[in-house]
Amino acid sequence: MPWLEMSRTPAARPAGWRVGECLWSPRQKKGGATWGFWETLKQVLPDDVVFHLCGNSSNAAFVGYSVATSGADLIESGPNGPEQLYRVELKDYTELTPSLPLKDLFADKNEQLRNYFKTNQDLGKNKERLFYVIQSKRLQCLNGAYLSHVSDQLLEIVFGLRVIRGDSGTSTVRVEATTSTGSQLALVALRVGQQAFSRNVRENWKHRCCFPGCDVADDRFLVGAHIARWADSPDTRGSTSNGLCLCLVHDKAFEIGAFTFDSQLRVVLGVKEPSSSWVHKTLLPAKGEAMPQAEVAPAASSLAQHWARHGFKIEA
Repeated sequence: MPWLEMSRTPAARPAGWRVGECLWSPRQKKGGATWGFWETLKQVLPDDVVFHLCGNSSNAAFVGYSVATSGADLIESGPNGPEQLYRVELKDYTELTPSLPLKDLFADKNEQLRNYFKTNQDLGKNKERLFYVIQSKRLQCLNGAYLSHVSDQLLEIVFGLRVIRGDSGTSTVRVEATTSTGSQLALVALRVGQQAFSRNVRENWKHRCCFPGCDVADDRFLVGAHIARWADSPDTRGSTSNGLCLCLVHDKAFEIGAFTFDSQLRVVLGVKEPSSSWVHKTLLPAKGEAMPQAEVAPAASSLAQHWARHGFKIEA
């Protein structure tokens, strides 16, 4: 799911800790209590999209977005010296030009945000943590709401990005821009769609690498890999059947065609490399082995595209 980082004084953050470089927060308050908007960092996964809301109440604006490259690491030192912190690495910071002023959002989407807030409050203990509140009958940022979820509905209200899910709920997800805000938010829609795809693929394989014999089961080292490339196969974008959950090593090996899976989902190695090749020796023990079963099986048409792209001679 997408996230929203709120930074009141972004200019005060030192190099290496700036907006778009990382997310970070203390693990506890001074008295030892936890804070929900800090604990959310532990839920961030690689490929998650993070929107950045920067500035104080008078000039706050959505200034850009980034992509998480890791889950939350526990570290013992931060920009202010020794301190126990959570930190999430970010990449690909992209500015929104022009930025989206928060006051304009509160004015233009006032009724929708109020209704969403009320509906959320009615959920009681199950309510989401939101970045805004209603105080003195006005919409305002919630002090301390450092990192909050952006639900499908809130994504559409705030950014005009509509999430469309397939009948099964998890098999297919696509995201489209519903407003005429130009190409930037259309690119964000692609990013969010890829994020949803990646999450669904990892869940489909129960958060384990699907290469036979690989025991990597840590989301920080797993990706939702496309079988048929995103650019080559528009019809399968967002489809879980076009995805494999692979660790970083096996993802790269699959990407370069060092191996594939045949129609029986067994490992087939690529053109034989020298016996000293680390890649070949790493993959060889799994030759002919079948991947574990998943709720949504890889699509034969997607695998056929992978075979054709890398020159595998395999019968469909």
